[in-house]
Amino acid sequence: MEDVDNQLISKLKTEQIQLSKKLNLKDKTPVEHIRIVAGIDVTFTDIWKNPTTGIACITVIDVENDFKVLEKVFAEKIIDFPYIPTFLAYRELPVILEAYKKLNTTPDAFILDGMGIMHPRKMGIAAHFGVITDTISVGCGKSKLIGQFKIPENKKFAYEPVFVDGELRGYILRTKKNANPVFVSPGNNISVESSLKLVMKTVRNYKLPEPTRLSHIFLQEYRRKRR
Repeated sequence: MEDVDNQLISKLKTEQIQLSKKLNLKDKTPVEHIRIVAGIDVTFTDIWKNPTTGIACITVIDVENDFKVLEKVFAEKIIDFPYIPTFLAYRELPVILEAYKKLNTTPDAFILDGMGIMHPRKMGIAAHFGVITDTISVGCGKSKLIGQFKIPENKKFAYEPVFVDGELRGYILRTKKNANPVFVSPGNNISVESSLKLVMKTVRNYKLPEPTRLSHIFLQEYRRKRR
């Protein structure tokens, strides 16, 4: 936070609030018709330095054809915005959008490693991405950012609602027995309930949805080759 002044933070909060007014939390496409799903993940060459190089991967899979990988793209970009909770989009979206421009496939939906509307201003990275690209997007985060909930049972696909100020914003979902649950919320052009169904539809035998899990793996491979 020390690298970003309070005036800029105030400006970004206002921008997030304005973007949140453009959210569509109704299903643009029935979740049953969503087949081609892209997973987005980002890594950095040095997470503790600023500026640093951000690397994004988008992996597109066919969830109804044995999770076949249809396309994967990478992008690199110098990032000079530090990590600040609730402002992740300003750090990661620039390199994500570079990768997005490279896609030849048109996914039915995107899953991002982060939050959708489970955010103080309903503008987590998945919501931000979905609004500016007008795509169907879902956030699947690994740790709590905000909200009240009960811990789901220790069995696959047990879930509980997550409320923020009494409003349903998403679900805490256990994708695998004996694994920590994930936090699922709509980004844009999809309902809260359908976001949960979509993530369940893309989970195989691991904690993370297959599209984002594969993007994470491909990023590690890319980094090793890059050295």
